[in-house]
Amino acid sequence: MKLVWLLVLGISILHYSVMGYAGDFPSRQAELLMSWAFALVLVYWCLADAKGRGYHRPYEFGAFLFFLWPVVLPAYLVHTRGWRGLLPCAGLFLLSLTPWLSGVAAFYLADIH
Repeated sequence: MKLVWLLVLGISILHYSVMGYAGDFPSRQAELLMSWAFALVLVYWCLADAKGRGYHRPYEFGAFLFFLWPVVLPAYLVHTRGWRGLLPCAGLFLLSLTPWLSGVAAFYLADIH
């Protein structure tokens, strides 16, 4: 599972960084593909976590999580971990922003040179 996370984030970071360094924006299709890949890996992790914790989830939980992960994920983490669930939630939100931040950093680094 860690390898899948690394692949999805690594490819996204590389793509955004190269595009940012070139002074261009990623295509809409590439952004859509990367956001779907992130959501899919997130759903897979969350479903495995719920199964491991014995959390009874509704039938549509995976679909809700895929399409509405910024809303459903914090609710799930707070429900299963209490307020301590906000820390991994914040970490996952930062992970989702990492490719974009790397693209912005590459853009400004290219501008300096």
